[in-house]
Amino acid sequence: MYLFKRDFIIREPLLVSILVLIAIVFSALTHSYSQAYDRRRAALGIEWSARGNQALSKGNPVAAVEGFRTALLYDPQNWDYSLHLADALTRANHVEQALDYYLALWQRRPSNGPVNLQLARLSAQKGDAADAERYFNGAIFGDWPGDATGSRRTASLDLVNFYLQHGDNRHAESQLMILADNLPEDPQMHTLVGNLYSQVGDDRRALNQYRQALQLDPKSLPAIQGAGEAAFRTGDYRAARSYFDRLLRLDDSNTEAKKQLAVIESVFLLNPYEPGLSEPEKVKRVLRVFEVAGERLGSCSASAIGALYDRWKQLGAIANARFLSEHPEEADTLFDFATFAEKQAQSGCSEPNPDDSALLAIARLRETEGR
Repeated sequence: MYLFKRDFIIREPLLVSILVLIAIVFSALTHSYSQAYDRRRAALGIEWSARGNQALSKGNPVAAVEGFRTALLYDPQNWDYSLHLADALTRANHVEQALDYYLALWQRRPSNGPVNLQLARLSAQKGDAADAERYFNGAIFGDWPGDATGSRRTASLDLVNFYLQHGDNRHAESQLMILADNLPEDPQMHTLVGNLYSQVGDDRRALNQYRQALQLDPKSLPAIQGAGEAAFRTGDYRAARSYFDRLLRLDDSNTEAKKQLAVIESVFLLNPYEPGLSEPEKVKRVLRVFEVAGERLGSCSASAIGALYDRWKQLGAIANARFLSEHPEEADTLFDFATFAEKQAQSGCSEPNPDDSALLAIARLRETEGR
């Protein structure tokens, strides 16, 4: 009994050591197997992700969706796979599913710029204006990999276009003012912002942007044309003529510039309120303006002009130099009727010629100046 007990005491440490050794070996084997399994899953994830990217490059977003979904089966927490899958779903026009993935990504990283921008675009596409605006701002102030400044500028431009599509010129202009203060020395970017200012009706700021573009690239045709059109709308016809002359020297085939120049020349010939005109010259111009309006009314259908043409004939009794020299205040009566008639002749009448367009331009200028 004593010997048995002594053998057990001697053998017990040995048995424990053997068991520990066995456990270590099994643990090492399990760990090695687990690592091999994880490596295999990671490799399969990379393989399927590569298939997804290849499908996207070939313009096949449906196949790309399958590739990225399979990649996520092997690596469910992979941020890039989820982001690529959301992008593929968007391109495949599965908006609701794409939104779900982007929202899940946003929950993980609320300040991520690319995710916020895609959520903003999808929300805008769905017509959810409040969410779209919130996510656009998240993109503008969010975190971006790579060119953060350029990416935030893209998000700002998207927000401006979003406001314009909703007819919210006030917010669009406010966003443009912020954007315009941080533009690179890029003539195309200044021209783009100038075009956007024109859309919101701020022609003076638009003209400033076109001029900055031309300082960087004096031969930029879009900037020259934009500057000419903006100057024309502000009533600076001399500057507009200079820009359109410059444009035609570089591109003689620009028919729009030729039309605009013809209108500008008519403005200079017809405007009876040009500073420094003698009274006889003013009368001469008012009579010509009245005649132009009559010619336009004569081209209209009876239903389009109603009694306007009859009124023009009635006013013909005072439309002569002798009467106007004795009653100069009636010159305004004739001019106001002529411009009113031109405005009414925008539908149901012939296409306006340069003189017709010039009358409308002069009328706008007088309204701007408050007479």
